Amino acid sequence: TYIGDKKPFFGLAKTATFLVPPVLTKMIVQDGMELGQADDKFFSRTNSNHGSGSVGLLTDGLIDRAGYYESAIILALTPWIRPELYPQ
Repeated sequence: TYIGDKKPFFGLAKTATFLVPPVLTKMIVQDGMELGQADDKFFSRTNSNHGSGSVGLLTDGLIDRAGYYESAIILALTPWIRPELYPQ
């Protein structure tokens, strides 16, 4: 992103990581399912990838899909939130 006539800069962050349970890993690796499909089959859900996502199912709703990405997005925006700390 360009700010005025200064050099471009960007923000970088990542989401938390978590272990996918072995039963879901098997469905993904051996059966060729996507994670959302495996979640739906194992947890008897429909379109779980559009709801709370895997993280919501695995944490019993303590973290949902939006919460999972929230910190990473905020951290990626730190160059814009505190531009004085990120010289160009």
